[in-house]
Amino acid sequence: MNPRRLMYVGLAISVALCACTRISTTSQPQHSDTIPGTLRFATAGIDSLNPLTQETNAEIQLDMFIYGWFFYVDDKGRFVPDLALEVPSYKNGGISPDGRTLTYHLRRGVLWQDGAPFTARDVIFTVRAVMNPRNDVYSRAGYDDIDSMETPSDFTVRFHLKRPYAPAIATLFCAYQHSGEPVLPAHLLARYPDLNHVSFNSHPVGTGPFKVREWIHGERIVFDANPLYWRGPPKLKHIIATIIQDDNTVLIQYRSHEIDAIFGAAEAQYPQLIRLQEAKITLVPTGVYDEVQFNVKHPPLDDVRVRTAINEAIDKVQIIANVTHGVDTVANSDIPSSSWAYDAGLKPVGYNPTAARLLLDKAGWAPGPDGIRIKNGQRLSFNLAGQTGAASEAADALLIQAMLRAVGIEAVIKTYPPELFYGLEGGVLSAGHYDVAVAEIQSSIDPDDSIFFMCDQAPPAGVNYDFWCDPTFDAAERGALANYDQSVRKRYYAVTQRELTEQSPVIFLYFDRLILVTTPRLHGVAPTPASVFNWNSWQWSME
Repeated sequence: MNPRRLMYVGLAISVALCACTRISTTSQPQHSDTIPGTLRFATAGIDSLNPLTQETNAEIQLDMFIYGWFFYVDDKGRFVPDLALEVPSYKNGGISPDGRTLTYHLRRGVLWQDGAPFTARDVIFTVRAVMNPRNDVYSRAGYDDIDSMETPSDFTVRFHLKRPYAPAIATLFCAYQHSGEPVLPAHLLARYPDLNHVSFNSHPVGTGPFKVREWIHGERIVFDANPLYWRGPPKLKHIIATIIQDDNTVLIQYRSHEIDAIFGAAEAQYPQLIRLQEAKITLVPTGVYDEVQFNVKHPPLDDVRVRTAINEAIDKVQIIANVTHGVDTVANSDIPSSSWAYDAGLKPVGYNPTAARLLLDKAGWAPGPDGIRIKNGQRLSFNLAGQTGAASEAADALLIQAMLRAVGIEAVIKTYPPELFYGLEGGVLSAGHYDVAVAEIQSSIDPDDSIFFMCDQAPPAGVNYDFWCDPTFDAAERGALANYDQSVRKRYYAVTQRELTEQSPVIFLYFDRLILVTTPRLHGVAPTPASVFNWNSWQWSME
């Protein structure tokens, strides 16, 4: 499993507001090397175009051109019906009174890109494909809460859940949830015992606005407008995704007008990007955040005073300025401030090295001869783990190491290959073979963070890699998961955020903002606050 998709599991209705920052620097564009009606952009390596077998955000980004979901999420965080006609609610009867049955009414007249009709059969098939143990699916979260399914008609699907589960609505076939798969064509795939190596993975058929014309592995993927798209043909005629692995090469090709967009530029290049003469720079809020996490089973990290002192010793603003060139934003919670569930009254732990020193004194840690604190003959020293090849996290670790040293704490940096660091079985985090770690996590559009922090989610049941257990947190989390009312859930999440702040099992450093670089000739892009932003590509156009 690729670490970029590990732990991308939060779930339910979100109405997060997208506060995008735009910087526009334009001059007279050169049209001689452009192709009318064609968008060219850079993407990373692609292994599969089948959503069930994918492992990277680059692949998921391409899915948004090809496939359809029950709902998209727009630039205001609102659900936009796609294959479903409306969002289930108590009012419209889509949610049963006991919260255990969800009914979806499907759009009629939708065609697969090969001309076959889309029906409820495709939905049922896709759920079964996700749950098929022979398929190498990275996550079954949400789908494993379905107890049974029925199709009262060709355009009605009913899911009977094992329990009331508020995140289900934003999970099942909802774009941007990393377990929210698009609907797949039963007429093409139902005959296979598994979907790991079928030809569909290279020649997909979806219901989305663009269809794959050709895929030259390692070079490019070419998309053509889908003339059968239910909203009507897209404004763009073609999209060319050029596969470029090197960030410097991407920037060179943008400058030379060989590509028209960079959907996710490197933060390290931001000072160069804002000086480009023909570019619109958009900073898009995401749910990706960097954090410091503690293994609370390892003394002295089991002492909340030590964890809080470490929190007070870290200057998040300085880290953002030095590591991300000011692109990213301070994180006070794992729920971004743009989310409906964020508690505006939250009082986060602030940077205060003086307070950190006093707290360590009270905890019995006195400065030693070399400045590192000692208690009962034991130095206040631990390993600070991270993954190799992660430039931002490595830079975070170096700054944190220096900040902790300033208050008398020794952090010894140790890095591991990504597959070992994030590995689900026997990994450094999952096996608890670390003291403190710097990691990058992705939350979702929904505030559900139960898999990260609830007592029963310690490995192998979940990804509570802090091994933290707090009954108050658990009770509030259970209340939020069992109730579909957003106002009720918000009250519960205020409790969970307070507990995370006061107990400091993790330190939330900063939320990433996705850097979009686009030619001023590209119009209609309205990025959503998610890692995969391109929800409305049928509206994009090129001058």
